[in-house]
Amino acid sequence: MRPTNAMTPLHRIVCLGLFAGVGFLGCEKPKIIEVRTIPAEPSPPESWGLDSPFGPEKARFSISATNGMATVSLTVLQGDGGGLLGNVNRWRGQLGLEPLDETNLANGVQPVDSLGTEARLVDLNGTSNRTQLDTRLVGVIVSRNELTWFYKLMGTPAVVAAEKDEFLKYLSEWR
Repeated sequence: MRPTNAMTPLHRIVCLGLFAGVGFLGCEKPKIIEVRTIPAEPSPPESWGLDSPFGPEKARFSISATNGMATVSLTVLQGDGGGLLGNVNRWRGQLGLEPLDETNLANGVQPVDSLGTEARLVDLNGTSNRTQLDTRLVGVIVSRNELTWFYKLMGTPAVVAAEKDEFLKYLSEWR
C-alpha cells in the first residue's frame, strides 16, 4: 500500500507561502546603527601623571622630573570664587609674598588672550609656606557663565619653567 499524502493542494500553497514570507523577512535591509560620541577631555601632556583631586578640585595632575616636581590643578567655583584680588593674594600668601592692593593688581596680572577677555595670569616665585622650599606658581583665573575657573601649575621653579608653555597651551582645551 502506498502512503497517502495528507496535505491537500490548499495546505501546500499555504505552507509554501509561509516559507516564502519567512525567507523574504530574512532578506530585509539591515538597520543602520548610529554611533555618537561624547567629547572626551583632551589628553594632557605626556609628562603629566593623573593624580587624585584634592578638596574642591575638578582635576589634578603630578609632574615628576629629575630636577623636582610640580602639580597642575583645575578648580571650578560658583560666582566670582572670591574675586581676582582675593585669589591672587591667597596664592601670594601661599608663597610668603606680601598681598597686593587694588591699585597694584593690574601690574601683578597679565591677560590670557586664548581664554577670553576675563582670563588673568599670575606668575609668582617665593617660598612655600607648606614645604619651606623655593616654589613657582603659574595661575590662571577665568570668570565665565557665573563660574570661576582656577588653573594652577605649582612646584619646583625649574619644573614649572619647563612645563609653563604646555600648561598654557592645554588650558584652552581643558573643560
